[in-house]
Amino acid sequence: MWVLPLALFDVCTLCAPIVLRYGPFWICTTLIFVAASIGTFVTYVAHKIQKKEWDYDINLVTWSAGLFYGYVTIIPLGLYIILKYFSAPSGLAQLLCLYGYSLFIFIPALCLSVVPLELFRWVVAGVAGFLSATFVALNLRAHIKSAGERWFLIVAAIFLLQLALAAVLKIYLFTVTV
Repeated sequence: MWVLPLALFDVCTLCAPIVLRYGPFWICTTLIFVAASIGTFVTYVAHKIQKKEWDYDINLVTWSAGLFYGYVTIIPLGLYIILKYFSAPSGLAQLLCLYGYSLFIFIPALCLSVVPLELFRWVVAGVAGFLSATFVALNLRAHIKSAGERWFLIVAAIFLLQLALAAVLKIYLFTVTV
């Protein structure tokens, strides 16, 4: 729950130094390898418990890379275009940083996905998605309010996109099939 106090800070301002702009890249890269290694470990253990043959799935790495790098690039770019249309003050670099840092909570969430209880995995994915969505929405709310009366719709869409990411992660990375 320590992420909620971070939502009160203006991450767009904190990312102003060039050093902090590398963070989203490293968070995505860490997520890719954590997702692949945890997913591989969990499926390996599940197969060994069931006494079934196990094969490594390289698609976890490529799928994770496409998902995380794509999400952290395409969503902020689309939001940047929308905000420019509504003449709201925003910078592409700040949006990229914000979305990259919003994914941090999924690192411990993926680590917790080793617990073999399906309900627990849904709760972890849901909490991580909610915290990530809250982080992005609260950090952008002040900037988006200048977009006029539609600011609430933009913030709601941002919130729902983060929750959708959490659902996709739960379905494809937190689920173990044998």
